[in-house]
Amino acid sequence: MQAYLINLERAQDRHDYILSELSRLLPDIKVERALCIDIKVSGWKPPSFVKPGRWKSDRWSLTPSDIEIFRSHLDCWEKIAASGRPGLVLEDDLLFADDFGRVAGHLEQSGIHGIVRLDAVQSPLILGKPAPSVDGYSLTPALSLTASAAAYLLDPQSAASLARDARIERTVDDFLFDPTPKDRGARGHGLPILQLEPAIAIQAQFGSFSSADREIPEFLKMTKRTDVKTRKDRSYTGPLLYRLRKEVLRFAYRFRRAGRIKKIEKKGGRWGMPMLHPDLQWN
Repeated sequence: MQAYLINLERAQDRHDYILSELSRLLPDIKVERALCIDIKVSGWKPPSFVKPGRWKSDRWSLTPSDIEIFRSHLDCWEKIAASGRPGLVLEDDLLFADDFGRVAGHLEQSGIHGIVRLDAVQSPLILGKPAPSVDGYSLTPALSLTASAAAYLLDPQSAASLARDARIERTVDDFLFDPTPKDRGARGHGLPILQLEPAIAIQAQFGSFSSADREIPEFLKMTKRTDVKTRKDRSYTGPLLYRLRKEVLRFAYRFRRAGRIKKIEKKGGRWGMPMLHPDLQWN
């Protein structure tokens, strides 16, 4: 199996930890470091093709971290597409269930098309009726936005589609895991989004191991993103008319979501948080 790790060179401690865990869980795995450009490097500038002021997006402008995280994921998609084989995309602050290697291996061989999300966050979403299980795990259609792109599996055809159609104008989490982008006045990809249940990975900032015997290194808990707060600056939130447009879209989305929840519950789906593997727990 091939994995692509999103990890800054200055975060060598995280790199070594994730490689150690992956070697334990998937002894034959090959791990390649994705393109990761450090915004702290002197002279950093946004790429010329990334333009602020996107009226047809849910972000007026992206922070430097948002831009470079998206570019790292885009690099992974291009590499998976070129390889012709499914690949794991992993960020560098993950905690893994002991089943991670076995389940990931079965998923790689399953021939699933689309984006298979392996992690989860403690936030409710609309989940469709679970598809047939893979090695005892359910693949549940995610039918509302679920913002986390820390661990997912891609087949090469889906990766090629993402790499071809992506525009860096939303956060990568929202681009990947928003099945109804038009509700937010944004563009999406149209690929199936599947949530693995129970989730077999979680970011250390959101959860921990269930066993008290397993400690989490402090360097894994601290975010490397230095500019999250700047998203609230007016240069990122946009002019008044744009902000009003977003509020109108949010109101309309909540109304639609209520109707969608009722419909999906009648079809065997649910509104709630994804199930988490017993090895892991929320903070």
